[in-house]
Amino acid sequence: MIDGHLMVGYHGCDVIVRDGLVSGQLQPEESNNQYDWLGPGFYMFENDEERARAFAECAAHQPRRRLTARPIATPAVVGCLFSVQRCLDMTTRAGRLEFEDAYLLLQGGFLQSGRMLPINVPAPEQDQDVLLRGLDRTVFGFIHTRREEMGTRGTLQAVRGAFRQGVEIAPSSGFHRDSHIQIALRDFSCIKGWFVPPGERMLSAAELTAAKERFAALCAATPKPRKRA
Repeated sequence: MIDGHLMVGYHGCDVIVRDGLVSGQLQPEESNNQYDWLGPGFYMFENDEERARAFAECAAHQPRRRLTARPIATPAVVGCLFSVQRCLDMTTRAGRLEFEDAYLLLQGGFLQSGRMLPINVPAPEQDQDVLLRGLDRTVFGFIHTRREEMGTRGTLQAVRGAFRQGVEIAPSSGFHRDSHIQIALRDFSCIKGWFVPPGERMLSAAELTAAKERFAALCAATPKPRKRA
């Protein structure tokens, strides 16, 4: 990732969110859930429309996993064009060293106070992936606080990370089916525009009404709060 370059991200969501963002009737919302790997932000898959689509479809078809804060009735993908100047890029050595430094400082502080640092755990226990990122979220929060104390020039507009996820495709290959690069965008002024992926179209007025009704019915039938155990 090169600071200042135009980038493309894809966000898996309900179709009414997709059309709302593209039409300007909705604004992006910061996600701040216990399973948000990179801390609070608007989450996108970098240059990977199909990975975003798979996520939205999984969230819709496996609601018990509670992959999203809000249920998805009609899975869809919205594209986003954005440009970031200040990103904590965890695919770089500099990003990982900043994370390591913050972790060691936090660890020392928790030990002195007799407290235990949060840990990263699977959810549920039989999952192969470690999805509940209590430790990572705490470290990223500490990094953001330290940088905010430096003033505007130090604040991060985004966090970027590469994650190995899913089953290994071939033995010892290191390639996993659901691996991805994800962006947690914190500064929405970085967004240049939204788009519907090529080959798709926005819903007609009648289709949008029907989609809203499906979404409302699903929300009414979904237990609250939508949090993982």
